[in-house]
Amino acid sequence: MYMQIRHLLFDMDNTLYPASSAMDRGISERMSRFVADFIGVPLEEGSRLRRAGLESCGTTLGWLCRDYGLTDTEAFFAAVHPASEIAELDFDPELRPFLESLDMPMTVLTNAPYVHAERVLRFFNILDLFTGVHTIESNSLCGKPYAQAYYTAVRSAGYTIEDTAFFDDHLKYIDGYVQLGGVGVWVRPDSGSEIPEHAKAYPHLPSIYQIPQVLGPHLVKNNIKRP
Repeated sequence: MYMQIRHLLFDMDNTLYPASSAMDRGISERMSRFVADFIGVPLEEGSRLRRAGLESCGTTLGWLCRDYGLTDTEAFFAAVHPASEIAELDFDPELRPFLESLDMPMTVLTNAPYVHAERVLRFFNILDLFTGVHTIESNSLCGKPYAQAYYTAVRSAGYTIEDTAFFDDHLKYIDGYVQLGGVGVWVRPDSGSEIPEHAKAYPHLPSIYQIPQVLGPHLVKNNIKRP
């Protein structure tokens, strides 16, 4: 049974738009290329090291800073998120009307840099719908799943972990939020993949368009519980 929800906190990439977008593949490929070039290894080895590093660190950037002494974060952002990346997205004309129909305060929390977040949200014409956009810079380069990233995002909007539902496509980020006492909703379009035992209790959605079916009775507008 979920608590009453007064605020929605969204991851952006692969959550507000589908993971099937070409941008998901593009970002991953550009990150792996940067890793390979920075460390000085073949691309395949760079990809392998990156996957291994992400098991113990929240982000590729954090892993490179911690284990390989990366200091030029702007070079990383520029390589991974060039202006041309926007061509990898397909516009969804239904996204803005759907988010508006939720009639709830909404905030974005992403581990991407602000230049990327603003570019994507403007592309979908939804930037103005969010009370705040919290990026990796907002959290001193320590984003999800660090607790402070979640607290900063919800508190700046005037809400709490307890009355905010968080949506993300990465299970480890949902885990981090749930451990703080919040409702984490896993956006996972691949319904055929195996679910870890602990995550079976989490609400799952193939896309955010199913939010009303999952949380509808628990969303609160104007302090009145929805029927």
